[in-house]
Amino acid sequence: MNIAAALLPLALFIYLLIPTAVLGVAEYFLSKTASPWPGRVLPILSALFSVCIAALLLFQLAADSPFPAVLLPLAALVILNLPTAVFLIIHRCTRRAVLEKKGIEKMNIQDL
Repeated sequence: MNIAAALLPLALFIYLLIPTAVLGVAEYFLSKTASPWPGRVLPILSALFSVCIAALLLFQLAADSPFPAVLLPLAALVILNLPTAVFLIIHRCTRRAVLEKKGIEKMNIQDL
């Protein structure tokens, strides 16, 4: 049990932080496109993934014991939605900058 507890932070780093950082860069470039929809793909997929994993954990643990079966899927849902929050923040900030730039360009065209 001590080995598993020691390896948990390393596993979370490898399986959660590194892919989130790499996909965060992809999210930045997807959010800079003219259409807002490409930037919404990664947050939607990330949210669906976390809900599916939490549902799998809930259904797997429901047969064993009723009360603690809710805590682990809930914790997994919260932890696995952290990348979703990161992707949404990146999308929101990037889209805001793109829209401001578009508004300034429109204003410059009207000034001419």
